[in-house]
Amino acid sequence: MRRLNNLGQVWVETVIYTLIGLAIIGLVLAASLPKINEKKDEIMIEQSIEALGNIDNKIYEVQRAPGNRRVVDLEVRKGALVIDMEADTISWELDSSFEYSESGVSVPLGRLNVTTTSGEPWKVELKMSYDMDLRFEGSSFGVKRISVSPTPYKFTIENVGEMDGNIVIDLGES
Repeated sequence: MRRLNNLGQVWVETVIYTLIGLAIIGLVLAASLPKINEKKDEIMIEQSIEALGNIDNKIYEVQRAPGNRRVVDLEVRKGALVIDMEADTISWELDSSFEYSESGVSVPLGRLNVTTTSGEPWKVELKMSYDMDLRFEGSSFGVKRISVSPTPYKFTIENVGEMDGNIVIDLGES
């Protein structure tokens, strides 16, 4: 009978130590998960800046001569790419748990302006303005919003010539 009590005690100790270990792991995860999410959002913002830089490079490549055309592969994993044909801007809007720049202040980053708006989560806008006529699939009015997709988008960027002294750049999905 003495042997059964010892066996039961071993199982109780095993369960208690397992529960203590799981509780410690849970506390560590609870403390570190917000930092992990912040870092993921920071990486997504950096990738969005890189993608916008790639689009910007292609636009400046095609502006050299009418008829030039380039194709860009674009992955939208978070946020949305916004093409405003009336304001001739391309921007990327993201919700983030990471405050990328000073809240409420537009911060220049090369040709890009970064604006972080306070809230829960933070709203980060990466915007590029152009001094040419941007169009989306021939339309020069409105706003085109490209949302998250599991597969990359393929965009064509084409110089369609000049109109009223402005170079016309047409973006479109291919």
